Amino acid sequence: MRIELVGWDIGGAHLKAVALSDTGTIADVRQYPSPLWLGPEKLESALSAAVSDLGITPSCRHAVTMTGELADHFENRAAGVQALMSTMLRRFGADRILVFAGRAGFLRADAVKPQHALDIASVNWLASASLIANQLRQPALLVDIGSTTTDLIVLAGGEVHSRGYTDYDRLRYDELIYTGVVRTSAMALADELPFEGEWVNLMAEHFATTADIYRLTGELAEHTDQMPAADGGEKSVAGSERRLARLLGRDRDDGSPEQWRHLALCLRERQLSRITRAVERQFSRTLLPAESPLVGAGAGRFLARVIAARSGRTYLDAIELLPRPATATALSVSDCLPAAAVACLAFPLQEKA
Repeated sequence: MRIELVGWDIGGAHLKAVALSDTGTIADVRQYPSPLWLGPEKLESALSAAVSDLGITPSCRHAVTMTGELADHFENRAAGVQALMSTMLRRFGADRILVFAGRAGFLRADAVKPQHALDIASVNWLASASLIANQLRQPALLVDIGSTTTDLIVLAGGEVHSRGYTDYDRLRYDELIYTGVVRTSAMALADELPFEGEWVNLMAEHFATTADIYRLTGELAEHTDQMPAADGGEKSVAGSERRLARLLGRDRDDGSPEQWRHLALCLRERQLSRITRAVERQFSRTLLPAESPLVGAGAGRFLARVIAARSGRTYLDAIELLPRPATATALSVSDCLPAAAVACLAFPLQEKA
């Protein structure tokens, strides 16, 4: 199967790629670790792996969106956009790339100017929402829970109805929450937790992440956890118990597996509560009737399903609204929704990038 176009979502921690065949069918879905805080060469390495795995040829087209410009390696967002685009241009050439610039639509890479940087920065959510809105005519709330962040976007009448556009405004409106199911530091979820019948203040140290929580609850898909554990140790049940115990100033042997799982469930509730609060804020808008469904996406969409069930709302997985892969893929298309979105939105464009 010949790869015609690849949609790329360049994140601060991961590179996600969704490849389309010459007929527009999804041919493959991939995710690679790419910790950009260590420098753009991490993106170079991830791209090399993707080119090899996907069999990308020089004739292939590319559609790009990003959030990686926020990585603290870059002096500011504009510099980050420029650095990431320079990497893509060196790899694939300016005449083969379309860049998603949010409300400005797609731009040819060779037409991108410095003034476009803040249109391009961190608008992968709008690509996802636009694709889902095109497929779902009824009002709905898209809840995309990833490894690091959660996006909540109101959809109605086939259009995106976000109040914010920049990260700053979206944070203000609870349309962007910096909480996810893999990389979020567990200490960010609570100040205290119950243990042995007492409320215990937590240590404000990066001892554990949400990957440890969902490993102990049995909800984590291990292929979504590609970054090292907080302590660089083994990503196992025992390792996660050890890391969570440290939040209390204890060792793993000080408690039973049931106690550490209970601790994980308590932290899960705190994260659910934070996301639910934002969901209810969105449903308070008159655009969303009470019966509107939650559309879940991302590696943590299992939490969106829980929120829908608890509130008595219909749950719809984004995968039901996306093209089906031609063959089975290790990752769900829903896990890499922004990459799939820019690929599907760019594919019909007749002008070659």
